[in-house]
Amino acid sequence: MSMTEIEKETGMTDAECEYWDDYFTKNPYEVGPNLMKLGIKPGFARKALVLTELDDDVAEYLRVQSETHHKSRTQVINDLVREKLAVRV
Repeated sequence: MSMTEIEKETGMTDAECEYWDDYFTKNPYEVGPNLMKLGIKPGFARKALVLTELDDDVAEYLRVQSETHHKSRTQVINDLVREKLAVRV
């Protein structure tokens, strides 16, 4: 069975291409956070922890803790995880 031109160009079947075309047509693009405003320098975004999928109350907790203790949100998460790991030992 030979591949169609679409499959050769995209690596997807015609049905997959139609699905994604429909999906992106019906779902508007949402702009993510401005990494420069978050203090992430160009080229370092791959190493950054972007917390866009957190529950609102969790994100608010991290924000308050980071401001209160003058730590980054990543540092707050590291502290919480270390506390959990210490309990296991």
